Amino acid sequence: NPLKGAGTALKRAIDNRRSGLKVAMDKSKKAGAFIDRRIGENRKSEMTEEERMLARIVRERSRRSKKLDKFSLGDDEGGQTLSLTHRGKVIDDSYTGKFEAGDVILSDDDNDNYGGQLERADTELHFGGGAFERARKKEASNNPYGPSRGQVAESLGDRYRSRKEELDDLIMRKKYEKAEKAKHKEEQNEKFEGMDEQFRELASLLQFRDKEKDRREHIEAKKTGTLSVDDKEMDDWEKEMKSYLFERKVKATDRSKTSEERAKDEADRLHELETKRLARMNGDFENDDLSDISDNEDYGKRSKKTSKTKQKSLKKRNPDELDSDEEDSNELEAKFTADGLIYVDKDGNFVKKFGEDVVGSSTEQTYHGDDEDETGTSASSEDDDDSLGESGDDASVESDDGLSSGEEEMDSFGTTIAVGTKIKGRYRADEQFEGKGKWYKGTIMKSYNDEAGNTLYDIEYDDGDAEEAVTPENIRLQKSSTDEKCLEAVKKQKIQKLQEKRQIAKDRARVEIPYVLEVPTTLEALHDMIGTYAATGEDASLIIERIHKANSVRLDKRNKEKMQNFYDVLLRRFVGVGDALYKAGDGGEELGRYNQLDSLTKVLYAMAQDSPDSAGAVWGRRIGIFHSALAKRLRDTEFVSAQDDDFTAWPSTGTLLLLRALGHVFPVTDKRHVVITPTLIFLGQTIGQTPVRSVEDVIRGIFCSSLMIEYTRETHRLPSEALSFLAGVISLFSERAFDPSISYPIPSFSGAGKYEELKEIRQRMMDSFEEGNEQRLSLEKDKMNSDITPSLILVASLQLARKVTGYYSSSLGGAQIEAFDPIVKALLLLNPRSKKCRFPDSLADDVRKTADTVYKNLKLGEARLPLLRRAAAKASELAIKTLAPRMEDPDKYSMGKDKNKTRIQAERDKLRREYRREHKAVSRELRLDAVFIENERRKDKEHSDSKAREARNKNHSWLEQEQATMNQQVALGGGLLKGGGIGAARSKAASGKVGIKKGGKMR
Repeated sequence: NPLKGAGTALKRAIDNRRSGLKVAMDKSKKAGAFIDRRIGENRKSEMTEEERMLARIVRERSRRSKKLDKFSLGDDEGGQTLSLTHRGKVIDDSYTGKFEAGDVILSDDDNDNYGGQLERADTELHFGGGAFERARKKEASNNPYGPSRGQVAESLGDRYRSRKEELDDLIMRKKYEKAEKAKHKEEQNEKFEGMDEQFRELASLLQFRDKEKDRREHIEAKKTGTLSVDDKEMDDWEKEMKSYLFERKVKATDRSKTSEERAKDEADRLHELETKRLARMNGDFENDDLSDISDNEDYGKRSKKTSKTKQKSLKKRNPDELDSDEEDSNELEAKFTADGLIYVDKDGNFVKKFGEDVVGSSTEQTYHGDDEDETGTSASSEDDDDSLGESGDDASVESDDGLSSGEEEMDSFGTTIAVGTKIKGRYRADEQFEGKGKWYKGTIMKSYNDEAGNTLYDIEYDDGDAEEAVTPENIRLQKSSTDEKCLEAVKKQKIQKLQEKRQIAKDRARVEIPYVLEVPTTLEALHDMIGTYAATGEDASLIIERIHKANSVRLDKRNKEKMQNFYDVLLRRFVGVGDALYKAGDGGEELGRYNQLDSLTKVLYAMAQDSPDSAGAVWGRRIGIFHSALAKRLRDTEFVSAQDDDFTAWPSTGTLLLLRALGHVFPVTDKRHVVITPTLIFLGQTIGQTPVRSVEDVIRGIFCSSLMIEYTRETHRLPSEALSFLAGVISLFSERAFDPSISYPIPSFSGAGKYEELKEIRQRMMDSFEEGNEQRLSLEKDKMNSDITPSLILVASLQLARKVTGYYSSSLGGAQIEAFDPIVKALLLLNPRSKKCRFPDSLADDVRKTADTVYKNLKLGEARLPLLRRAAAKASELAIKTLAPRMEDPDKYSMGKDKNKTRIQAERDKLRREYRREHKAVSRELRLDAVFIENERRKDKEHSDSKAREARNKNHSWLEQEQATMNQQVALGGGLLKGGGIGAARSKAASGKVGIKKGGKMR
């Protein structure tokens, strides 16, 4: 459609404004087309044509003024053309420039001898001399009485002097005013000081209130409790105001991070740790402070810990663990003290000093570092045997060999000294007397061989001197002092500790669980990964958590597909761990299956928050699989005999625990949910149709009933299948449980009489009952088959009956008696005080307590209101508070702002939105109109200003042309123009009669 689109709408809006708004704006500046406002047109009957014309001429001439026509260069009213003049003569072809006696300068002002054009001094400066001087003399000579009184012929110098006097007077007047102002200010300050002194005298005569006395009286009254009400309020107010000074000032912090930002930070942390782990495995410890390695760990005494038990689902690995925490009692530790380096045992007791042997010890205990020589000698023996002495003093000149005790010449070793070695050298030994000289400390800077093969050294002494080509006989090694030895030993110990730490970190990194793992797409791949890296159940949970954090959907939307597959893998693992829990129990601290299930539930919830759609789809598919499996088992039940004790049609323990975790992943309060609603149907079908063949089936049925009650209790939906199953369980413990006249309220118990285990359940309960036993029902196989299980089943059923009547009795609107009728009948059948089969006292009390609670909650003893037709439920009544984001059906979802609103509220919000849209549209149109009007006004103003500017530029151009013509005439000289310009001023300046310098500057 050519009339649609943003560009077309904008063009139409602009055209409409030009055709309407522009025309109205132009008409507002003009007279009406049908009204003639000329002078006299409205009074044609009163004025003749001549009177109207005369009135118009008068108005036109009065409008004009001399000020407007003063600078007009056009033709005047007489038709004469204006032209330039000089000395009153028109400058034309006949102009000669000569001055005649009769020529005078005309002026409009008779009192102004200079034509009123410039200041008098400036006029005489520019046009002085010549005609001006002659006219002045002629005027003076024409007076027959001589100069008037006080009148003297005024020259140009007099004019300048009078001007200077005027300026001097002005300066003196300003200085005088400034001095007067300062004097006035000083007098004012003196007056204020005097007033202050007088006020002090007056204040001393007045009597003021003693504030200190009032303060003391206030304190005394406060102590005695005699303060007035106003004083108490004032004290409370002051106390509160002062307390504000000590309040903690809260500083603004950064905003809370979003889920995506938190996920990214966690993934970056894992990648950083994985990079650090790989670097340690490769022996790269750059920028690694080893802060996670304890100083107490001993690498030399570490051993790998072996496991005594191995699980089929978890392969054992050998983590970095110590075989024993005990350290070698014979190992000594070196410490640097004020007395030097000493050795202490593990208890901190002194053993020996550095370089000494332990008294009475049969074996040497010395510090063994990583830098021992190949012969295996200790550091202490090296100190006694090598060339490192203790004396650092220089040898005397008189000594024969210049060697101190413990020092030897390098020739005795026959080895080359390494560059950088600290030595003592005999400075310029060849120049000394008899080859004797002092020894100075220095450092080997270079070693080389001469042509004869002798080794020579270049030495740099500590005092700054240097010497080249020094022979080995003039060099000896420096002896280390005690402090240097101690520091060296401490340094070696630190290096050894660092190497041990690095080795520990390297070994730990090799057996540590990787921080970043690939997403396994199958359950077998996940089990292989757990078997490779995990040794305990906690390690398996850690691996799953790291997989989720490193590959979260919040990090990259492309991870959605593989994480959806991983979600299904986790559901299958959850079922597998639950089934293993049924067969083998928790597994102790090493496996911790309950902790694994808790960790899996947290991961499932986190992944459901990351991608609700994907999680809902996986759960829906898994619930469908459970439905299909249940239907198959129900069909197989018809072909299984009653003697087959191992068969059961109930879901496995892992499946039941997974359904238990489902209530923590998705909200159960929604009216219709894509996951919870099918799960409720599945639970109802399982409870109502699955036959009960054993005690284990009874426990599974109680568990399913409790799940159904938990799903529906907040929404007050009546779980009829769960109530009927509880009634059936309670009926199993009655004496007439299998009487043909007794019918069970649910088909699950229709075939219970075929199984001996269920027939003997009441007797087993009474035989194995223990007073004070606080055990609970368990889903582990060993506990389900224990002797105490029947009594636990009865106690759990009675407890559920009490709770369920409290949950739903108040929301049934008078129908609670019919809803809980199966439970009431089952309680009546129990008969705990039967003489034939009497219940234990505690169980009998529990039954009585349950009966009292049911009687009270159902109000069985009160008169019942007649049945009434219930009105249709309102939308507000059907609405259920949602505690978590709802998952709508994507096929039926529709966008709308008025969704879930009443009709009145929706209409009100719709009108409000329409009003807001119209208001915005009107404001936008008015704003656009204002912009259009302003743009048009500026265009008109620019058009009129450009015309005036063009006329003004034309006049300026003409004036500049005329001025240029006159300047050319003056510059030509000769007979064209004389006396013009500044020629007169120059002649006066040359004669020295005018007080100016060359260049026109005043003296």
